Amino acid sequence: MNILNVGQNYSITTAASGNKMPTESIAVEKNINQNNSQTTKIDMRNISIDEINTLIKSGESALLDVVPFIPLNVLEQYNNDPEKIGKIKVDLIGQVEKSIDFKKSIGENTDFLSGVLSKFKDLDGKQLNGKVDILA
Repeated sequence: MNILNVGQNYSITTAASGNKMPTESIAVEKNINQNNSQTTKIDMRNISIDEINTLIKSGESALLDVVPFIPLNVLEQYNNDPEKIGKIKVDLIGQVEKSIDFKKSIGENTDFLSGVLSKFKDLDGKQLNGKVDILA
């Protein structure tokens, strides 16, 4: 029995070093570095739904306490298209302040909303952390 040819692999034709990186990943890394260098401040009085989602994905759990209100007529103007609705800007601090005023006027407890308002005011004006990976 001749076993000389058993185990030969003809698929490898050239040797490759382990230090090579695909050029595609280098381009992606450059894009990420350029995007991270641009810092933006959080404006809770003029924030889009997409920005809220990005902040939630980056770990800002305070934004999960209340849902931004968008009137139905505005949603209809955008044909209920999620991409277009994501660009709509809302005044989150103003919405919470109005909710507190209303609850006070009918004699309800506003402790929870007051806590939410203080969290939102803490977030307002802070630098958006560009180093957080929102795609993870």
